[in-house]
Amino acid sequence: MAKRLRVAIYAPHFAEYSYRLAAGLARRCEVRLVLNRKDANQQWDLSWIPSSEPFDTRVRDLSIRRFGAIGLPSSFLDVLAFRPDIVHCHECPEYFTAGLMELLRLTSLPRVLTVHDAIPHSEGGSGTNSTEERLRNRMRAAATHITVHGQSCISDFRKASPGYVGEITSSMHGVLMVPRTDTAAVQSIKGRILFFGRMWAYKGLDVFLDAIDLLAKRRVRHHAVVAGRGPEMVRLTTRMAAMPTIETIDAYISAADTSTLFQSAEIVALPYKDATQSGVLASAFGNHRPVVASATGGIPDVVTDGINGLLVPPGDATALADALERVLTSRSLAASLTDGARETAQGSLNWDHIADNLFTSYRRVAA
Repeated sequence: MAKRLRVAIYAPHFAEYSYRLAAGLARRCEVRLVLNRKDANQQWDLSWIPSSEPFDTRVRDLSIRRFGAIGLPSSFLDVLAFRPDIVHCHECPEYFTAGLMELLRLTSLPRVLTVHDAIPHSEGGSGTNSTEERLRNRMRAAATHITVHGQSCISDFRKASPGYVGEITSSMHGVLMVPRTDTAAVQSIKGRILFFGRMWAYKGLDVFLDAIDLLAKRRVRHHAVVAGRGPEMVRLTTRMAAMPTIETIDAYISAADTSTLFQSAEIVALPYKDATQSGVLASAFGNHRPVVASATGGIPDVVTDGINGLLVPPGDATALADALERVLTSRSLAASLTDGARETAQGSLNWDHIADNLFTSYRRVAA
């Protein structure tokens, strides 16, 4: 019997993403997943995520403020003691992963790095200040193989890191916030639009509000839910309070309530001014909801205009309002896009399919 490949995934961030990936890979590999306790507790309820094969999960306190003096070296030992054939990390602007990758660089172990923002978006992305830029460059220099989310992100990566000589492959961002398999689906509410996520300026909340104003003036029936926290939620709170068709949720949202929010929407809006990929997009499709999204970064690699959503130019409130109106006023279009979102979730964004493609890359890298 052939020896199974051993893969260690080191994930101080992106807990749900990493857990779903590990569950998919466990069909093919021996997997050890190392998570940050704080991140694991704050994200999706990992116990809801099914896995056809068991895998080993280690949860550590990966913060200098939270017993990091114990958790950090223990997490490194978790990786090394597993005796992996491949170590897979996420690019994120923190010292832990950069340090681990540079330590592993002293060995012959292949190091796969998933780059979530090939070119940093305008706020909060890896590389938006000099410290993060240095950490990003250190991780990329230590990687033997890079994965990004979509073909356009490969081009962006080559522009951002022209000196990188290793292989770069596309590995799609799988679905997130998928409801429990034992819960009944929630029916969408006619006219409901969801704007969800961390409220940074690049997400385009102001553009969204301009579009909602236009829908109101056109007397298009709608109800917009803006759910999340962040600077833009604070900056625009007075304006939203004066808009009668806007409902705001500026509070912690449980895993179950998050899934209900997505499923109760008829359409999910992603009017990003700039972006590379989007966990909100993956969550919309994971809950079988179509999107109206900006054609920026890697989003068009996932959203096929007229099939699983509609694409609009970034920053164009009129185009956004036009697209939302098309969906809200056409049952046939809404139904068709919903079917497309479901098919995308079961196809290119399915974690088993993503894991199978990554496994092929792993075998090539390990060889």
